[in-house]
Amino acid sequence: MTFELKYTPTDNRRPTPGARAKIRGAVWKIQRVEPDGASHFLHCLGLTGIVKGKTSIFIDRLEPDLELLDPANLALVPDTSSNFKKTKLYLEAAFRSAPPTTQTPLVLGHAAIDDLSFQHVPIHLALAQSRVRLLVADDVGLGKTLEAGLIASELILRHRADRILVISTRAMLGQFQREFWTRFSIPLARLDSAAIKRMRNSIPANYNVFDQFDRAIVSIDTLKKDLQYRVALENSRWDLIIIDEAHNVAARKSASGSKSQRAKLAELLARQTDALLLLTATPHDGSASSFASLIEMLDPTRVPDPEALKREDIEDLVVRRFRSSPEVMADIRRHVPARIIHARHFPLSVEEDAAYDFVANLKLDLDTEPGAPRKAIDLFRTTLAKALFSSPTACLETVRGRLQRMKSGTAKGSDADRLNLERLASVLASVTPESFSKYRDLIRLLKEIGWSGRDPRDRLVIFSERIATLNWLKSRLSDDLGLSDEAIGKVDGSSVEADERTQKTLDDFGQEGSKIRILLASDMASEGLNLHFQSHRLIHFDLPWSLLRFQQRNGRIDRYGQDRQPEIYYFIGESRHERVRDMWVLEKLVAKDEAAQDGIGDPAVFLGRGDIEAEEEVVAEAIAGAIGPAAFEDQMDRRAKTDASAQADDDWALLFSEYEQKAPASDKVVVKPPRLYRDTFSFAADMLQSLTQHGLRNLEVDEIERVIRLTLPDELKASDAFGFNKAGEVDDRYMPAEAVGPGQRIELTDRASNVTAAIAQARASDRAWPSLQYLWDVHPLVQWLGDRAESLFAHGEVPLCDVQQGLESGETAVLVHGSIVDGLGRPSADLWGIVMIKDGALSRIDMDVASFLKHIGFTGDTANPARETPLPSTSLLEVAVEAFQDELSKARRAKQSELSEVAKNIRSRLDEFRGRFDTQLALQFGDNVDMASVSLPERARLSRKAQLQRKTEAMFKASEKWIAETCTLSDDPNPHVDIKAVFRRSEHGV
Repeated sequence: MTFELKYTPTDNRRPTPGARAKIRGAVWKIQRVEPDGASHFLHCLGLTGIVKGKTSIFIDRLEPDLELLDPANLALVPDTSSNFKKTKLYLEAAFRSAPPTTQTPLVLGHAAIDDLSFQHVPIHLALAQSRVRLLVADDVGLGKTLEAGLIASELILRHRADRILVISTRAMLGQFQREFWTRFSIPLARLDSAAIKRMRNSIPANYNVFDQFDRAIVSIDTLKKDLQYRVALENSRWDLIIIDEAHNVAARKSASGSKSQRAKLAELLARQTDALLLLTATPHDGSASSFASLIEMLDPTRVPDPEALKREDIEDLVVRRFRSSPEVMADIRRHVPARIIHARHFPLSVEEDAAYDFVANLKLDLDTEPGAPRKAIDLFRTTLAKALFSSPTACLETVRGRLQRMKSGTAKGSDADRLNLERLASVLASVTPESFSKYRDLIRLLKEIGWSGRDPRDRLVIFSERIATLNWLKSRLSDDLGLSDEAIGKVDGSSVEADERTQKTLDDFGQEGSKIRILLASDMASEGLNLHFQSHRLIHFDLPWSLLRFQQRNGRIDRYGQDRQPEIYYFIGESRHERVRDMWVLEKLVAKDEAAQDGIGDPAVFLGRGDIEAEEEVVAEAIAGAIGPAAFEDQMDRRAKTDASAQADDDWALLFSEYEQKAPASDKVVVKPPRLYRDTFSFAADMLQSLTQHGLRNLEVDEIERVIRLTLPDELKASDAFGFNKAGEVDDRYMPAEAVGPGQRIELTDRASNVTAAIAQARASDRAWPSLQYLWDVHPLVQWLGDRAESLFAHGEVPLCDVQQGLESGETAVLVHGSIVDGLGRPSADLWGIVMIKDGALSRIDMDVASFLKHIGFTGDTANPARETPLPSTSLLEVAVEAFQDELSKARRAKQSELSEVAKNIRSRLDEFRGRFDTQLALQFGDNVDMASVSLPERARLSRKAQLQRKTEAMFKASEKWIAETCTLSDDPNPHVDIKAVFRRSEHGV
């Protein structure tokens, strides 16, 4: 069947980005046009009726009633409202909905955070990229989440982050969600295990769960373990994906199966998004290939050889600063007090010393027989030592577990091994709570510092890597300190089902009003979490065998936002046996961490690795070899010295050093978007006031305190059972349910300092989320108000305003707007103008809209005569459209010239990278040969080469397609012009 279109492909009014079209009875904005032979795929955004805000794709040849709308075919509607309130609200919404196109950041200094200059750098780098792809690898506790929030906010204002997906660890889900909402007003639907269970009962099996959420946060382990959600990811697209603790998805030298799954999942995510942010304080495991795997996610064309990554090729993709960086120290010195580390030396009891001596001299056949592990970290004796350093209980659990498996035949071990382990179990069992000297010293420590558990702001974080130790501590501390069971919380990540319980424990620990006083934590809590709100004391009950892990633990209280001096404690046992003393090398790790804090920067230089597991291997070798603390320290010093001497001329060392980027130059001339209201608060208050006539309830506006209170509007409530919010609850697209107060009341302010105070007040109460929301341009309520304001005039109508000043008799001013879009439908330039028409003919075009509106008295109180007068001829609208189309065409040519130069430079760089890929393939596989004359193994190798060649070809084709789409502007000779308002001089007094 063939349909006759209301336009032809050769018509000047062909479908182009920005045009409005009537399709199937609704009006749509064409955002993107993809040619397909004689047809076009039209990517559209609904503007009217039930399709408003929805996106759809139409094939023009299959839409017989498709009608391109004439931008000048509008009805003039006199605005008779007091003070021209309707037009002002309508125009303010239009101004705010137009995406900025400059490289100048708009959000810096406006979010509900301290304004630190070193945190500005990532956002400048992001805006300098045509496609935001950035690795933010700042040190522990420097605010990577805040830097990500600034970038996300900026992209939201530019309409480039409508769909956001955050990937984090399970423990970080709630904290990340709360930080994004309270600091930046960005709502993220939290897809934890409980939410997923609810969704499985409400969403049909054939629905993509990620289509139900525009902005969500989910655990990497949830995605990894559930095939259903992996498939859903493959069929979803995102504007921005943020991967927190991204080192967990990097390729690792010691990769296990689970990490391999994580890496594959991250590679999939990288392909499913426009913008990508990777956040981690440890971006490598000491190998170039690990670092390269993260760079490949950002831009695979930069990595022809993962082992030969060049710093100069990736500097625009990486931000990395240490605490010792001058730019960082200048900002945080006044915000984070210097920490104090206390070493607690204690003599081992006779019973403990016997256990350590037994392990130090233990020889097991299972560690030496053929097929036994070669690495010290994998020896069972090392496992026993590691457990004993934690607690006799943990070691005893390990011994008994091994004996049980040996008995059942599921673990190796000779009869001699069994006898030795049974003897060790007996020695360990003799260590009573009274003879467990490290625990006794912990109790002494708490008495010495006067800790009683009565002060809700003096809470303790106690880390141990062994769950058995944590369980033992929980039972003993409760009795010995006279604390209730509720006063001691424990998080160990022992199961996904523990998500809700873990989240509640972490929330309670940050709440001043909760009963919890001690948090016992495994290393699942060592990454990213904010534990400093009610605590400044951290105790390592056992020291980790990794400098990186030690830093991560300390960073839970020693971080940006800590208002008291952090105090960190650890324990060192003293033995009568020389071989046992030689095992206690861990204290030297602490000394090197202090050196890193004092200026070296990256602690990885001391162990020569950048990965926790790899660092543990180095420490295990030292402990197993009983080389002693002095020799171990000498080893670390030699590594650091070698690293320092190599920094100047070693590409590998330079690759892992600081990336102290300078912010790229912003636009020299910053054109501020026009505004009629002095701030967001004033616009929101006026718009909400106008909605009280349409059912908005219980509105209170306090101009002095800058607070707006209201009952949640019905349009902001969920209306169906999809997702996990029930009908009648708040729609998570607008705000998290936790942000809504009793009686569905919401409270907003535009004072960032008040929001910060509310966050602190929430921690002092029984409510983890503050009741006060931050009202700024990013808040979804502002977008909703804008949508409502745009409906003050129906589609096809434009306000007509009779003003008292600034125009001559017979003169008409038409306020117009137009965008120049690229092949993806993204605005590359956004223009506002005033077309002046005198006696029906074009007089001039004024591009300074803000000055014009001030000139006619439209920015303050504006008298409105509201008299019935004859309407002007709509022919003047045609004049305005044609005049501004010429202006847009000129601007398009200038912008295209600029982008062509950008494309030329990018293509030149890509040609260089492509040459490196071809060279690498030739080095790896040799020149082409006759396949018929080679052996079967050689054919397999050459088949692998062909596969890599196809992958390379596809990769660079994708890059070329991206260049063509982003650097080629729509060449419509009649670009779409939006007429927003018409002003004429009133011939009558008020």
